[in-house]
Amino acid sequence: MLLYYILFVFPFMALASALLYLPYALYSRCRYGKQSIFFHLPKYALLGYVLSLIYLTILWYYPNITFHPDHYFLNLRPFVWVTECYAMGFQKMVMQLLLNIAMFVPYGFLLPAASRKMRRGWKTALAVLLTTVSIETLQYFMGRSADIDDVIMNFTGGIAGYCLFLCFRRLFRGKKWWHTMLGA
Repeated sequence: MLLYYILFVFPFMALASALLYLPYALYSRCRYGKQSIFFHLPKYALLGYVLSLIYLTILWYYPNITFHPDHYFLNLRPFVWVTECYAMGFQKMVMQLLLNIAMFVPYGFLLPAASRKMRRGWKTALAVLLTTVSIETLQYFMGRSADIDDVIMNFTGGIAGYCLFLCFRRLFRGKKWWHTMLGA
């Protein structure tokens, strides 16, 4: 799955992001003058990340997407995996939980890097929570499983990403490229 994403999906997402980001970049250039690549990098990366997130969580199952499924799958018991092993087996279950965390780390990092309004931790946390709940809700109505554990793991990943942003901000606070990237 990862190799397929890197070879086939990532180049398409990078191109789609560039095409979608281009109008903002041109507007920004007209309004504020020429800006460094570091200014645009986190915004472009966030757009690419969001497109990838939509693809991986929603569109990956494209031919089988239906909003009238035969069965709905919902788990509202947190940490059910601690007491019950899912049918996929323990190793795959742990891998899925870790991937759910890793999938949202970039989101928690890129939100405050791309937007000054998201630099307060509670705003980033709220955006991450709303995003993951929205994805799980949509998956439920598409006939895929909706799981509170996925929400918890995604939220944990988003918070870890925000903490990583704070570490980078402290580590690079004296660097000009960092201030340029943050729009300072």
